[in-house]
Amino acid sequence: MKIIRDEEPGLAMAALCINWGVRRCNVKGCKAKPTTIIAGHKAVRAVYGLCEEHFQQGNTPGGTVFVFEWDNYDAFKLHDEELE
Repeated sequence: MKIIRDEEPGLAMAALCINWGVRRCNVKGCKAKPTTIIAGHKAVRAVYGLCEEHFQQGNTPGGTVFVFEWDNYDAFKLHDEELE
């Protein structure tokens, strides 16, 4: 498993996520911008993103269990509610 992350997320990490096709935290129900890219996990043969909160939840002894979702949501785009 490869973990790609920047301790201080910024434009470089956002560009890397977009380049890898990671547009959101893939934990079901979360719409946050990803700060971490996970690639090549044995159970999930996919590339997925985690926001800082979910990365920290999983980065504990014993970890955690996540349910993932993939859809067209893009956390990097401005959405109507952000424009008001």
